[in-house]
Amino acid sequence: MGTNTINVRSGNKLPIPDVPKDMFERLFSRPIYPALIVAAAAFVVYLQTLAPSVDFIDAGELATVCATLGIAHPTGYPLFALVGWVFAHLPIASTVILRLNIMAAFFTALGAGGVVLLATELFQHWMPVRVPKKTGPKVEGRGQRAKGREQRGKDRTQSVYRKHGGEANARKGEATAVVSTLPSTLYPVSAAFVSGLAAAFSATWWEQSTSIEVYPMHLFFVPLVLWFFLRMLRLEEGSAVGNNGRRFALLLALAFTNHMTTILLAPACLYMFFARYRFSNVAWKRILHLAPFFILGLLVYLYLPIRSSQYPLMDWGHPTTLGAFLRHVTAKQFQIWMYTGTGAAGKQWAYFWSRVPIEFTIAGAILAVLGVWKMYMSGGMLRTHILVFTLLLFFGCLLYSINYDIHDIDSYFLLAYLAVALWIGAGSIQLVSWLGTSLTKGWRMEYVLAALALLLAAIEIGANYKADDESGNYMVEDYTLNLLRNLPPHAIIFSTQWDFWLSSAFYFQLVEHVRPDVLVIDKAMLRDRPWYYAELGQRAPEVFAKVKPEEDAFLKYLKAFVRGDQFNQEAIGPAYQRFTSALVERNLDRPIFITQEMVDQRDDLFAPGMKTVPAGIAYRLVPKDTTFNVPPPQLTWRDAHYRDRNYYTDELRTLEALPMATYAREELRLGNRELAKQYFDAALTFTPNLYANLDHLSERDRGIAETTNELFGQIKELRASLGK
Repeated sequence: MGTNTINVRSGNKLPIPDVPKDMFERLFSRPIYPALIVAAAAFVVYLQTLAPSVDFIDAGELATVCATLGIAHPTGYPLFALVGWVFAHLPIASTVILRLNIMAAFFTALGAGGVVLLATELFQHWMPVRVPKKTGPKVEGRGQRAKGREQRGKDRTQSVYRKHGGEANARKGEATAVVSTLPSTLYPVSAAFVSGLAAAFSATWWEQSTSIEVYPMHLFFVPLVLWFFLRMLRLEEGSAVGNNGRRFALLLALAFTNHMTTILLAPACLYMFFARYRFSNVAWKRILHLAPFFILGLLVYLYLPIRSSQYPLMDWGHPTTLGAFLRHVTAKQFQIWMYTGTGAAGKQWAYFWSRVPIEFTIAGAILAVLGVWKMYMSGGMLRTHILVFTLLLFFGCLLYSINYDIHDIDSYFLLAYLAVALWIGAGSIQLVSWLGTSLTKGWRMEYVLAALALLLAAIEIGANYKADDESGNYMVEDYTLNLLRNLPPHAIIFSTQWDFWLSSAFYFQLVEHVRPDVLVIDKAMLRDRPWYYAELGQRAPEVFAKVKPEEDAFLKYLKAFVRGDQFNQEAIGPAYQRFTSALVERNLDRPIFITQEMVDQRDDLFAPGMKTVPAGIAYRLVPKDTTFNVPPPQLTWRDAHYRDRNYYTDELRTLEALPMATYAREELRLGNRELAKQYFDAALTFTPNLYANLDHLSERDRGIAETTNELFGQIKELRASLGK
């Protein structure tokens, strides 16, 4: 594009860009337009794969927190709770959980659009191309050489953007070792379009859009934080803070109030900041000037003690005191899973690298490698190098996350995947520059880049759609409602199955008001979460009033343990045993149940005097051996369009089927063949696809899939032996 040179008021000649000639130029003349295109396209696709109900792990608890303005598990996520409350009450869907799932899709899509803005900033302003030094006889004298060395020492890495940066960054006398040689202003925006679509439809990024979680808002904030940060470095001199600096500091703080892994931006940002401003008075003054805006954003954390003091329905940690607040926001209770040894780190390291070609497909992985090379071959800018910046984003995330020994680790790799998406965009520039010298002469390279973006997006969608399609996933809802609706009136049920139905039970009981007469108790939290007793006391005061002395005696030790105070460690176990025994034995006027995993791994300190008896959908706790005639359960199971095989789906099927199969065997032993048949049939309702190819599963998923196949095969044989 050329320029006009007219100034109506003064008559002076000023460069004014030509009006874009076609629709493509109009859309790609400003990065906000392709960013909105990426966000809109991603949002439309995400809605097709959206989960219709509660998903595994924390979805039920987080939905309850949003719907009731509660306190979530550490680190509290106050901004998420406040924004979620707004979405939970919007008239955009028939249920609260569906509105919150739409919220997840909305912020994940906006995050993909933010990647376009970030990538444009990188490609247009921070990737100057090295210009080869001219060869020839040396003509400068000793004085000239000394003067040149002195000038280069002042600013060795400054770049001069003569044509396509949108602005001239060079000042008089700056070095010109590297210059922008991009053929048009559309070129970096088109490459950023590649990065945005690559991120949007990568497997784990897309997965965040399917159901409520804290990571969609994290994906929204991180690209914007980095975008304003780089704009601040490029445009703001001295210690005075401009609009970009203020926005960076405020958004950074808000990102922290949503998720603490924002700290993983620190290595890359600190490198860029001090390389740009150096360890000078200017740098420290700038930090002081940024601090008020950062502190302003952090004030959102005041939500936690203020709201907790009102005793909401969900009040995890009850962070009303300074000590409780600090323990909550630092996630002290989850630190036991961090840095557990080189074995966990090695396992997660191998898992990450096995996922990269799956996340972005082989085509994306190849482009990422090209992108690393492209960034390496780029020149420095403002004493920084963009490859170092992206490598610190990548490894700062990866080296932290691999030390977290949890099964659902994928979302902790998102920042590393963002860096890969940036490399893919840079790699597309390298690829098209090669093609421009051979296959595509006469073609506009920005058109080729846009076509490449669409092609890569289509490849990723084709590869990842099935794995990320949660549109038929009612598994957690069905399991939760099957348990609640088949329990007798006023039952008490103990379980440790947080990921599979306990989290979901919070939502259905407290938000949808399903079976509020049933008291659901998380046995794991009962053992080591003192704040949980206040919640239980609110929900069932008549149950806990019967065991107040034993509860107080145990809580004395438990609170000391949580605070890190000295206490009699040998006394805490017996105190817990006395409390749980009293809790069960003094409430036998209500039917009391436990779930499968508590039978498989019986806790010797939990009500050791009680017997476990098969009782249909779960197991009943009674003082002595007995039997119960339980009518066949009324089951809902909608998995016809959701047959995925992984750890969560296979484990849930097993946990739901085993109690029924066990009860069927007991009835068969007692000679009740017809009732045994009905319960075997009920157990087989949850049979997975036994003929699915398990070779594509990860090692951690394949083992449980094989065990699940064996279990359901045995149930099928037992049922077949009984005839029709």
